[in-house]
Amino acid sequence: MFDFIFECIFGTPSNRSLSPANHRSPESVASEIVTKILKADTRCSLQKELNELIRINGWSDTVAKAILDGLQNAIENGTEMARAATEALAQSKEAAASFATDHPFYATLIALGVLALLMPWALEILGFGEFGPIEGSFAAAWQRTYAGVANEK
Repeated sequence: MFDFIFECIFGTPSNRSLSPANHRSPESVASEIVTKILKADTRCSLQKELNELIRINGWSDTVAKAILDGLQNAIENGTEMARAATEALAQSKEAAASFATDHPFYATLIALGVLALLMPWALEILGFGEFGPIEGSFAAAWQRTYAGVANEK
């Protein structure tokens, strides 16, 4: 009973495994998160929904990468977005416009900007650390792929 009360107040401990009935694939969780991002009217309402979803389903670099891929696809395909994502996308595009015009990784850069504004902690999960990309992460692979691209011209 005390565990139940504790969970109600502080949430489910992240080291507790989910029952098989509650287990969802990373792609399923990521798809739901991307949908919530695209349909959210405010950042505040989005944060509340995401906190609950992640509390229930957990978090991993696979989920973060699938979210990034989903946002990238939405941006590339011109998917309709509600106010929070539209505003974040506009801010990201404005910040990256001149840089992105000259570089092939435009949509990924914009998707990272959207994540930075709506889910900044997801960037850390992808390996974008305070002092640069974390070894073995998506960020490190992305940096290797595009190393020197920004200096070309």
